[in-house]
Amino acid sequence: MKNKKKIIVIGAKGFIGKNFCKKYKKKFNIVEVSRQHGNLAIEKSWQNLPKAKVMIQLANLNSIEKSLSSPSLLIKNNINLLLNALTYCRKHNCKMIYLSSYVYGKNPIIPTPESQSIVGNNPYALSKIISEELINFYTNYHNVNSIILRPFNVYGYGQSKRFLISNIISCILKKKKIKINDFNISRDYVYIDDILTAIFKSIYVKKKKLVLNIGSGKSFKIIEIIKIVERFVNKKLFIEKTKQIRNPVQKTRAKISMAKKYLNWKPKFSLKNGIKQIIEYEKKNRGFH
Repeated sequence: MKNKKKIIVIGAKGFIGKNFCKKYKKKFNIVEVSRQHGNLAIEKSWQNLPKAKVMIQLANLNSIEKSLSSPSLLIKNNINLLLNALTYCRKHNCKMIYLSSYVYGKNPIIPTPESQSIVGNNPYALSKIISEELINFYTNYHNVNSIILRPFNVYGYGQSKRFLISNIISCILKKKKIKINDFNISRDYVYIDDILTAIFKSIYVKKKKLVLNIGSGKSFKIIEIIKIVERFVNKKLFIEKTKQIRNPVQKTRAKISMAKKYLNWKPKFSLKNGIKQIIEYEKKNRGFH
């Protein structure tokens, strides 16, 4: 283990964290940090964590719905947690890889470059924007090397059914009704394995500071996703149309040329292939036929 690079993963039990740790456990000496280590928004929870060369910071409260009803709770938690993480990185001369999110608001240029102005149109996105500013400050004034990844809509096997693609697949396999508010909302979906590869490649980048979009570079409407799933399972989805959500972002599509340039990264999974992987996973692990 002594010859392997030590990586500390904050949020190791979340969707991205557990998949990263599982995939790269033989490649790195990984320190997995989660809620079992205490409330990471409190400084003392960090006191006994071992020194590492690279931090992958994934931990945060991320429910947009809950953030709208309790914005101060989410923002305080996410910012305090990040400040503790940055303090750790400064103390241990540790590089930070931070997973931000889509932060470009309702009407960005399509495809959207990293230079697009950022807008916090919900408390979760706002917490990410503040977090990015804090990281930039620590990079500029405290020499904390950082890579900020802005993943668009991440999906994949084992993801919570709170997320659209997992929910659609779960409902159609269980023959349950799904509630959809707008069939024409269009999103850039990036598969979990492509996200993991982007994080892995970020570990070896030598630049002091980078901000990179991570997406597929393509955009799909909800109705297109439903049709793909229906074709794979040869079943129809039961759909209930509901009221449109407040201030929806109508379309997202990432410009990913910067990630290609600096990470030598590009997505390998098409939406069809990613959905096929999830369906096979669900059938194998949940007993659906």
